[in-house]
Amino acid sequence: MAEMDEVNSDRFSAMAGNLCANVRLRQEVAVIETPAAFAALRQSWDMLAAAAEDCPSCLTFSFCELSAAHVIASGGVVNVALVRRGDEIVALWPVSIIRKGLVRVARALTCGSGEEYGGPLLESNGSDELYDHATAAVRRVNADILEIAMVRVDGPLEKSLAGLPRSWVFDRLPARWRGLDGYSIRLREFPRYDDFLATLPKALRNSLRYNRKRLEGKGVLECGWSQTVDDAKAVLTWLFANKRQWAISRGVDTPYLMDDQVRDFFIALAQRTDLATTPLVAFVKMDGVPVAASVNLVGSKTMEYFITTYDETFGTYSVGSLLIDLVVRWSHAHGRDFDFRPLRADYKARWSNRETWHEKRLIMLGIRGRLVELPLLCAQLVRVQRKLSTLIAERLKARQKNGAEVST
Repeated sequence: MAEMDEVNSDRFSAMAGNLCANVRLRQEVAVIETPAAFAALRQSWDMLAAAAEDCPSCLTFSFCELSAAHVIASGGVVNVALVRRGDEIVALWPVSIIRKGLVRVARALTCGSGEEYGGPLLESNGSDELYDHATAAVRRVNADILEIAMVRVDGPLEKSLAGLPRSWVFDRLPARWRGLDGYSIRLREFPRYDDFLATLPKALRNSLRYNRKRLEGKGVLECGWSQTVDDAKAVLTWLFANKRQWAISRGVDTPYLMDDQVRDFFIALAQRTDLATTPLVAFVKMDGVPVAASVNLVGSKTMEYFITTYDETFGTYSVGSLLIDLVVRWSHAHGRDFDFRPLRADYKARWSNRETWHEKRLIMLGIRGRLVELPLLCAQLVRVQRKLSTLIAERLKARQKNGAEVST
């Protein structure tokens, strides 16, 4: 009798599974014009995030709610593309809608830097079919163009976007103009952190030990993360002030560093984060003063090294490497991989064991979206002219130098 009950139970489970699989997925778009309307999504959003195989930090409800509040306060609108199975949300893709002249552009919700990966949040069985449904849903938002930053070219999102109408100007640019190298560490395949360290160059491992001892001899060295809101605020204030000065001194055009929007965003996010367990703001301090710090986006599967800086007067002590060792060690201990994010840097190459390629995607959602092609073309022509002018000037300078050497 027990065996009969077990067989019937298995049959019922199989039938229920087949019934759920056959429930038709449907797509819709929630138009969000007030913070209260966004807050109404909290329960479903949190349930999906908890069930997702991978929920990046920038797709958690807290992160997106803060971003959406800024968009709405600035007079903008937020759309959330949804995929439902019955009453259950199985995928969502939040975007802000901004105007660029006559064109409405849909972009990922952002802290203000605009450097978040774009894409959907999917339930744990993030199949190709579900990606396709999420992509179909986001194409229904109230915009003319969907702009997605840093899509991994060999990833499932890129596969889902294949065949969609895209900007012909942008897609014809040289690959190095439209993409960036990505660097990350597959950490979860290493049973122990020391096993990973053993794969790094010996010079790097020796440098970590040597510089730690040098700093300990110089004063009180502290490597950790902010576990109170007040400390997070103090470290973030230092981080962004130091990074802004770095950009100004080098003439680097980084608009988000020129005001306090991103800093204030993460101060507000710290108030919504369990800082005792989450290294949102990590640091290296000497005698209580930050000499290196980072903002880290801690997702369910990956930690992103999002914004970082260090005091150049401590550059010879490799305080940046000590900070990386801290956050990578934490990632391994908590079962997460580590993402240095796209943009070439020697230190990333030294620490990483995986390289990827990421490109921006401009998806045309309507005929009016094609209005951006001419400005894009003009901008690229200016870029080419600037590069040619620089190249010609360098060659003329080299000839003049060679001529002077010959005459002497």
